[in-house]
Amino acid sequence: MNPKKSQMIWSAGGLALALGAGVMIGRISAPDASGTAADGSGADGRGSSKGTAGMSLAERLERKRAGEGRDATKNVDRDLKSILGVTSRLDRTQRLLAFLDRLPADQFAGVYDELRNSPSAELRGAERSLILQAWAERDPNSAVAFLQQGNANDWERETALSTWAANDPQAAFAWAATAPDEGDVNNWLLGATRGIAASDPLLARDYLAQLEGRTRDEAINAMKPYVTQFGFDYSASWLSGLTDDNLRNQASRDLARDMARLDPAQAGQWNAAITDVNTRRDVSETVSDAWARQDLASARTWVEHLPEDTRTEAAEGVARQFARQDPAAAGQWLASLGKNPDLDGARQVYIEESFRSSPESSLNFVSQLSDQNRKQGYYWRYLNDWMRRDEPAARQWMASNSQQLPPQLVERLNRPRQATQ
Repeated sequence: MNPKKSQMIWSAGGLALALGAGVMIGRISAPDASGTAADGSGADGRGSSKGTAGMSLAERLERKRAGEGRDATKNVDRDLKSILGVTSRLDRTQRLLAFLDRLPADQFAGVYDELRNSPSAELRGAERSLILQAWAERDPNSAVAFLQQGNANDWERETALSTWAANDPQAAFAWAATAPDEGDVNNWLLGATRGIAASDPLLARDYLAQLEGRTRDEAINAMKPYVTQFGFDYSASWLSGLTDDNLRNQASRDLARDMARLDPAQAGQWNAAITDVNTRRDVSETVSDAWARQDLASARTWVEHLPEDTRTEAAEGVARQFARQDPAAAGQWLASLGKNPDLDGARQVYIEESFRSSPESSLNFVSQLSDQNRKQGYYWRYLNDWMRRDEPAARQWMASNSQQLPPQLVERLNRPRQATQ
């Protein structure tokens, strides 16, 4: 087994914990710009009535941590075992942070190795992440050297490099670019790019152009929330700054859904202006689906005014949402778009979605498909399904529409049920 891909239980969930803990550490470490002291008093000396109720976890940890720093008589844990024995997650995190604050840089390897090889390692994902991030912030070269020697998992590599890159983007990326990695995704580079994006999405965009293959694919996905958090205009500008056409087209596909949720009308204009036809078509289904969830009427109007090469693809998103709300009206709308065989994708979406609430509307539309083999397959599939749910209704529909059905299909469906199973 590839050691990098071992411990799969932690590999997926642990990365989420690691990134979540990273956000928490960033908030705790950030200076308090509100003018409120850690003890709750205002910077101007006036007291504050704000207690711990209603405070975020990070705020409580910051207050607790600052209080411990002032109290020289308070006992601080001197070993990891006593911290991990604490039942309360909040208390455990507070004590771990205090412990890490005072831990000499040359002792991180021993502490991390102790937890990493303990029987409870898979249950201590958040604690492992906190230790690794604190280590990578204090001495990144030592942390990554340790991980290189110890068959690190994907999330460990990404966590260490994202922490390093947040503080020193150039050094972290330069190191990651020369570090060997196994598999299709270089998690050193992925982590570095994620860390840069967390603090400077525009700078991360410049580094993104240096990535290749699945590493680049994963990096775009990882950077997406850091870009779209600043709104539609920022996201569109960020995309336009990608000078490589293929990279910009790929990123446009990845960011399209979030951009459409931010502002579907602006997303529609942006989508229609994309010059690459394949990208414009791919993005259009995503935009129309997201828009139709918010405003079906506006989404329909937008689709109707698109160029033919894009309208056929965009119709799929509207057909999906329209069929769920009003199958009969959705069928009429889709038929009004014309006979273009390229509309088969939207027709199939309509047939599949409308069948749940209106089998008759769904089967009536199968005749609109231009692909004869697919048409016969849909008749067979959905008539069989309808017969299992309501055989009298399905047979009545089949009798009324037998002339448009393939004779061999009618013959097969009229056999005794046990022979067609």
